[in-house]
Amino acid sequence: MSFDMNNNLAYEEKASGFLKKAIAGLICAAFPVASIVAIFLGAGNHRAIVDYVAAGGLHTPKIKTCAALSKGSLYAGIAMTVIYTLYFLYFILLLLAISFSSLPNQH
Repeated sequence: MSFDMNNNLAYEEKASGFLKKAIAGLICAAFPVASIVAIFLGAGNHRAIVDYVAAGGLHTPKIKTCAALSKGSLYAGIAMTVIYTLYFLYFILLLLAISFSSLPNQH
């Protein structure tokens, strides 16, 4: 009975750790520089979940949810990094256009 209680406690600790990292990765994906961090956080967490299940860990709906959120964090981090990069380039081009439009005519 004591062994089962310790095993259940270890599962809950692992599952809550996976869930916290997955949610943190999704939150990080929303911010410009942190979206790069979300890529690594999501990939690392997903790899840890796969290793946990491969080592004989419980494959419950909570673990499946953590894996899905980690994949979402990875993909959202990639997508938002691309979007923020394009937005940054657009902003630079806009500033250059404004600065060159204010120059006097050079006929």
